[in-house]
Amino acid sequence: MSVGSIFRAGCFVALICVGAAVLAGAAWGDALTDGRFRAEVAALIREIRPGVKVLLEADPAQLSVGTKTIDLTNLYQRIDGLSEPGRRHEVEEFLAVAFAKAAPAPDTGDFATIRSRLRPQLVPDEILQQYAMLAHRRFSETLHVVYVLDEPNRYQYATREMLAGWQIDPAQVETTAVANLAVTSKDAPFELVLGDGAPLFAMANPGDDFATARLLVLPYLNEIRSALKTDSITLAGPTRNLLLAWPSGSPARRALAAEATRYLRTGPYGRSDELFRFDGRQLRPLNTMERADHGR
Repeated sequence: MSVGSIFRAGCFVALICVGAAVLAGAAWGDALTDGRFRAEVAALIREIRPGVKVLLEADPAQLSVGTKTIDLTNLYQRIDGLSEPGRRHEVEEFLAVAFAKAAPAPDTGDFATIRSRLRPQLVPDEILQQYAMLAHRRFSETLHVVYVLDEPNRYQYATREMLAGWQIDPAQVETTAVANLAVTSKDAPFELVLGDGAPLFAMANPGDDFATARLLVLPYLNEIRSALKTDSITLAGPTRNLLLAWPSGSPARRALAAEATRYLRTGPYGRSDELFRFDGRQLRPLNTMERADHGR
């Protein structure tokens, strides 16, 4: 069996392991990931609230009402298979809650109030080209660190204006966001795939939209490295919800690097096929020789 076949079989096993919500997504994901459902919700918003500003985000599962970003993933799961009246009722109820949350809130100016909701995300250049107001720093050649306020039904990107209002060093914002993600990462599963009885590669798809962001959480990377039983690992985050890792010297390294590129091109919420090395202490992009060794 080829590495690609093993990889795709492993992805199927991983989906089973992370839970029924992810399995359900395989059935209903197309209309969500291609933006059709978002267009339906946006049309309903304009119908019930004429004149409200609706911004379609780069992520086809998200839109913004005013300054608040709303994630539609959970809503789509709830309405899948409902009759038209039931579907509209669920959407209207969801929007009523979202509109209430979208009202200006004083806690956006108080870092102490929002700090527990902060999380980091890694986004590609295209998102910053669309949303230049986001607070960010360069992470690598292809990715940037941004910050979000995470809530059950949405998350809001942090802007430079918000950071100025918090009156805090941006480095402290990132430290806080990464520490918060590290707490949730303690329960974030990853799947280990074996080849000839030895660890071949690992994949993480916990279903919480922060898989690739965990490149910032070194203790989590150390768990993966230990599971792969190697001194150093190569990692890639081709989509927002998929983090891949394999032993740096793996004989399958070129095939695995190619799979990362394939997932970037075919999977939703693309991030990057850039490769990184982690040795237990430091994460860094592969250098020129190492990239060539991976067929790049």
